[in-house]
Amino acid sequence: MWVRMDADGNSARIGATHLVSAHGQFMLFTPRPVGSAIERDRSLGVMETGKTAVAIHAPLSCRIIEVNSAAVDNIHLVIADPYSSGWLFRIEPSQLENERSTLMDVTAYREWLLPRLAEKLVPPIDDFYTEDFDIDPNRGY
Repeated sequence: MWVRMDADGNSARIGATHLVSAHGQFMLFTPRPVGSAIERDRSLGVMETGKTAVAIHAPLSCRIIEVNSAAVDNIHLVIADPYSSGWLFRIEPSQLENERSTLMDVTAYREWLLPRLAEKLVPPIDDFYTEDFDIDPNRGY
């Protein structure tokens, strides 16, 4: 999840990163109601695919002051434009001074993410098996 402080300094927007939006074909965004007080790491709502539900964890303790109704009506916005029109919540942080240090800037996030993505990019078939069978690239298996 990403957090961007609004110009007023008292509120922030929360959205899904492009990696979250690539999790699957999201079909439904179900937020908690406006006015809800949420502790850090607790659920702000749920995004659902055809196979699973993904909890949206609060990066900061907050009160929800707005939900992006356009994203509720058209979940495709979250996938197509996750950092702009696809934002999910506008919040009022309640513990910002205490919790700000738990957030990462873009550079720190990139450094944290790279080794985790490298684990996912390990080839699915090692050299031991390549002589035992052939793969038909037209089938995609």
